[in-house]
Amino acid sequence: MKRNVLRSLALLLALGCLMGVTAFASGEASGEVAADSQPPVEAAEEIDAYTSASSTRTLLADDDLQLALATLASISDDLATTADASVSGYEAPADAVIAQVMSVNDEGSVSLSTIHAWKVDSDEDGATVTVVMTDGQTIRNLIEEGDRGTILVHGDQYYILHVETESVTALEYSDDAYEAGAFNIDYSGAENQLTEYTVTFRIYALESSMVFMFD
Repeated sequence: MKRNVLRSLALLLALGCLMGVTAFASGEASGEVAADSQPPVEAAEEIDAYTSASSTRTLLADDDLQLALATLASISDDLATTADASVSGYEAPADAVIAQVMSVNDEGSVSLSTIHAWKVDSDEDGATVTVVMTDGQTIRNLIEEGDRGTILVHGDQYYILHVETESVTALEYSDDAYEAGAFNIDYSGAENQLTEYTVTFRIYALESSMVFMFD
């Protein structure tokens, strides 16, 4: 009798241990499933910096883009050198307007220069704007291929040209070059003997705005 009781107790103890192991294993499995079922971390939202930036600004495309480029070409100032301007019959463009070139300094602040020498060209391959600028921080931020900046122009609307550097030509000062008229007609570096940069940018986005920016 006593032996049977002991056997029964041993059997119950073994069953209890087995049930505990099974429950533990089941709990581990459930935990693994729960971990695997966690929602993935969402990627950071990408923001369209142009069309969402302001309701007063319009990103131009198709016919509107072509019309804007034609307008910009018609109000571009020329890139004439002093030698070009000295040729008989030269006339400065009558409808040309100034532009503001903006670039970002290393510490994040914006550098801005007002210029007269800029010219927009476009064809089936895209559009470019070429500027001539005397050495300064604004243009120094834009003289490496791939550098990006912004050009503001006030035509019949305010145009915002987002640009990327394609090519750069540097004309270092020399008395011979200056006397030969190699610099722009409004070159301001004769006294300071500054380098002059001719930079061609690809226009990768063009916006218009009716809101006053700079004049």
